[in-house]
Amino acid sequence: MIDFWDSFLRMASALALVLALIGGLVLLIRRFTGTRLGAPVSTQIVQVLGSGYIGPRKTISLVSVAGELFAVGMTPTELVSLGHIQDRERVQQFLSAATTGRPIATGRQSETRGGHAD
Repeated sequence: MIDFWDSFLRMASALALVLALIGGLVLLIRRFTGTRLGAPVSTQIVQVLGSGYIGPRKTISLVSVAGELFAVGMTPTELVSLGHIQDRERVQQFLSAATTGRPIATGRQSETRGGHAD
């Protein structure tokens, strides 16, 4: 009977040691790679390109999802798609103007001056 318990304790302690080593190895790998195992390192599927506040705890964001551009409204409880954006060149103009602080040209020339038609 003593041999059974002695063998059982040796087996349980060896199993605990092996599981602890495997857990430590997984933690080290995650720490140095920074991602989950098997996930691509450089590919980001979802990116927030820019955001603007429109009210308390309410924002509108420009989001890139797998290369497609969307305008999204966000509140603390909701996420609402406002539309799909097709014109990538226009988005680049807005983003570059936002980062440099320059005014954004709308692309439409006003036909009125001072509120009166010519």
